[in-house]
Amino acid sequence: MLQTVERTLISKDLFTLFFVITFCLLVITRFVFRKQFGFFLSFLVSNKYQNQFIAKQDHIINGFTTLLFVVQLISFAIFSYVAAVFFRPDLVNVPLLFVKIISFMLFFIIIKYIIEKIIAVILDIENQIDTYNFHKINARNLFGLILIPINLLLVYYFDGNKFIFFSVICIFFLYNLILLFLLLKNHQILIISKLFYFILYLCALEIAPYLVIYKFLIK
Repeated sequence: MLQTVERTLISKDLFTLFFVITFCLLVITRFVFRKQFGFFLSFLVSNKYQNQFIAKQDHIINGFTTLLFVVQLISFAIFSYVAAVFFRPDLVNVPLLFVKIISFMLFFIIIKYIIEKIIAVILDIENQIDTYNFHKINARNLFGLILIPINLLLVYYFDGNKFIFFSVICIFFLYNLILLFLLLKNHQILIISKLFYFILYLCALEIAPYLVIYKFLIK
């Protein structure tokens, strides 16, 4: 006899709450950091943001990047949740799945950043890694903004679309390749001076962790 299984899919009302939080954070960021936000939107096509603000800041992590990082975290978590439930419907009954996804992302990013700083100090490539992290953090924050309308379509209109999921994943990888190319192009002298260590860093902390996660997910 077939037995019905109660589905506990996260309520769209809860998604709406996260979208409202996201938009509120963007309004606050736009209001508090008006000029910086304007330059940030042209980050990938212009060096104005870097020239105007990175030289004035003692730390890459500041109020502006932190607010946008929270937006990025919510955007990636929503997309990951919708994708996970779409490709693995059985995951819909996992308790607090969304909380687990966003907690894992936050934990992974923090631990990875700490390890990066330690390795940068050991290999004496702090300047190169700080430059790379500046581009990476801001580029990921920008991609988090791009994900917002995509997530809105997935949650309220398409309700799960395999083509969109794979398209976003492919765009994300292409986006990161473009980011790396622009980084090498704009800072080639700085990076080439420590090229071997920089390549070692990329393999150890930018490729290997994601391969491990991929292997874990497909099992």
